Amino acid sequence: MIDPSELANNLVAILRDVPDLVAEMDGDPERIFAYHDQYPKRASLTHALHQMPAPSVMAVWMGTSPGSFGGVDVWKHQVTLYLRARETFDGDPPTAYYRLFRLITKGAPAATGVEMLNATVHPSCHSMDLPLIQRQTDAEGLDYFEVPITFTEIGDD
Repeated sequence: MIDPSELANNLVAILRDVPDLVAEMDGDPERIFAYHDQYPKRASLTHALHQMPAPSVMAVWMGTSPGSFGGVDVWKHQVTLYLRARETFDGDPPTAYYRLFRLITKGAPAATGVEMLNATVHPSCHSMDLPLIQRQTDAEGLDYFEVPITFTEIGDD
């Protein structure tokens, strides 16, 4: 089984290489980052969500489960992307979250030119499964979106 922190870090690195996604982060690639649990300093995902700047994308390993792929037992790792869009103003098109989701799935990293849906994020995993996007609400009642992504391991490293 791979170290899921590598998967989250690789996903962040490849997302930072999508020029249009970085542009959506006001040109700051550091606004695409991974959250890693580190007790006691970083032991609350709720707190991390509350501190996310707008705009930003935070990648979080949510868990690993057994699965099957082509009749073979494999590990499936879920990394969820939490999205905060940039501020919009009257007259701006209401496309901020739609655009982020499109760039996460269809954006092409500069180094490879391969759409994210087909990109190799970790050499021991298949490309991401087709993700979904869903609305969530934080403790203050503010909405954000999350994109759970599943990566299926190739074999068992």
